[in-house]
Amino acid sequence: MKIRIILVFVFLITLNSCKSTSTTTNNNDTVVSNEVSMITNKAPYNPEPGIQKLRDENEIKDINGKVTLKKPIHFLVFGDSKGSKHLKSVLKRADLLNPQFCLTTADLVNKGGGDIGVELYKDLDKDAGWFFRKYPTWPTLGNHEVGGPKSNTGQENYDSGVKNFGDFFGLKDPLYSFDYGNAKFIALDWIKASKSPERLEWLENELKEARTKDMHIFVFKHRPYYTVGHKNYNDVEGKSTVVTELFSKYKVDAVFSGHDHIYYRTLRGGVNYIVSAGAGATIYDLKREGDAIDGDAYYGRTRDMDSEEFKFHPVSGEESFFHKPMFFVVSVKVDGGKVTFEMIDAKGKTWDKFDFESDK
Repeated sequence: MKIRIILVFVFLITLNSCKSTSTTTNNNDTVVSNEVSMITNKAPYNPEPGIQKLRDENEIKDINGKVTLKKPIHFLVFGDSKGSKHLKSVLKRADLLNPQFCLTTADLVNKGGGDIGVELYKDLDKDAGWFFRKYPTWPTLGNHEVGGPKSNTGQENYDSGVKNFGDFFGLKDPLYSFDYGNAKFIALDWIKASKSPERLEWLENELKEARTKDMHIFVFKHRPYYTVGHKNYNDVEGKSTVVTELFSKYKVDAVFSGHDHIYYRTLRGGVNYIVSAGAGATIYDLKREGDAIDGDAYYGRTRDMDSEEFKFHPVSGEESFFHKPMFFVVSVKVDGGKVTFEMIDAKGKTWDKFDFESDK
């Protein structure tokens, strides 16, 4: 009888431990942390606990609820590795930079949907799991995260891709935001907000809330709005849209993206747009270099995808040419109203650096 009672007690404890628990970001019921990921058989790479620890350690609130920080914000932005062997060197450099947290611009797997997605997330776990545990890493959903087997329909791959993405990172919804210090970070998913009234309304509400609190605003997503790279105009418009007009209206500090495997920095409508897509996937050619404006900095292949010549075009115009691709991260530091950006390659060289002052 005693043995039976003990066995029942152990079974109940085990059953309870298998139930999922949930946490939330500051303003959204977004992050769901299952105790065990179905893909990795361990805790998912939920960034919320890590960012909450940073809040507890560094945030100070005055009697009016205004938040200040004991030390400046430091985060990295990178994306588009798609299972590349070069991701390891990028993350090694990222680790040496010792950020507080990271944002991704998506396509960390080549295909995220279906059974192949499960296998590729397992590979990502082996290559990058240590980094995701060490630094809270906020992911976004790209076209490769929702790609999958050709035998599946597009909708099947999209649905299973979102499911696998959520299971791996502990996310309920790829459309979310979080706050840290005097900054709001807004993640947009693969679907264009301009094509979705619901997404557009959600985005404007997030921007409006941040502006009423006089916060820095950083948006991160996969598809860029401006590029000098390989993507066509149906994909990346390269002109003002209803979404970019919102960014200008609410004085967004920067919009980070990936998708076009280059580096690109441009100032449009008072907003910094930065393509950080150099985490390991094949670097694309500068097919739309003619779209650049004065003050832009960019890097990519010089002519076409068969070329093994690459170049970096700085703001000064004194271009550098080389014959091996470089991979990189973007480092961002926020100290009061000052925001500093650096594009740093895997060997530690800074290729582009700029800063600006806001009234935050």
